[in-house]
Amino acid sequence: MRIKRIESEAADLIPYITASSGGQGIVQAQFPVYYGVIEGLPASVDALIVTSDLQGVVEEPGGSKLLGEVTPELLKILLSIDRPDIDPDRVVVLLCGDLYADPEKRGGGGDPCSVWTAFRQIFGTVAGVAGNHDLFNDETKRLLAESEQVYFFEEPDRKSAAEIDLAGLGGIIGRSDKPNRMTERDYLLTLKRLLRKKPDLLLLHQGPEGGLSDQMGHAGIRSALEAEERTLVFCGHVHWERHIAELSNGTQICNADGKVFIFTR
Repeated sequence: MRIKRIESEAADLIPYITASSGGQGIVQAQFPVYYGVIEGLPASVDALIVTSDLQGVVEEPGGSKLLGEVTPELLKILLSIDRPDIDPDRVVVLLCGDLYADPEKRGGGGDPCSVWTAFRQIFGTVAGVAGNHDLFNDETKRLLAESEQVYFFEEPDRKSAAEIDLAGLGGIIGRSDKPNRMTERDYLLTLKRLLRKKPDLLLLHQGPEGGLSDQMGHAGIRSALEAEERTLVFCGHVHWERHIAELSNGTQICNADGKVFIFTR
């Protein structure tokens, strides 16, 4: 698969609240939704929705909800207006991690299972990886494992979802005694093994550095990607204003941190 373009203007902005980066209380923010065009979608899939790092909450009359809990319904409404030809049951959602948010503590951890189930209630297939702040418990991991058309990469693996060959590697490089972290050596070896299986798409939480000064990431991940055949990578973890980078071997990196993409043919 290959991304042909992403629209420069957001199709919608979803307001939410989040903890400020300086720890000085709560701030208002907006979550952008972008349309894009992608090549190589299977005939059975109308659209790909890709998102990551939904670290905020939305205030509603009955109380606050995670940003990721309300986003699926809002995307369904947007699609019904802009693209009524798209069947929600023929949409594949790709989640790149960090879907839990504590509005009073930036970077707080918690269980994002409710976000996964909210997307699955609206759309046909949901697949993804954990971020470093996603703390699934045994019960919610079992729930995801038993849900039809839900593919959670608890461990690095390759899976077929809606006729798309996916590989997933969650978490970040770090101290292996902390949740959702691997040593740099283990992470890069695992990444190389996944790439040699030649998936259509690779889902990561932590991504590589791109080619622009504001496209921060891990240099070792970039080197590992460039050493294998061209692929398409979706990731998050750090924010890129410019969404896409292309590596020397033609691999595309699409960073979905704090935004959502709707890709169609």
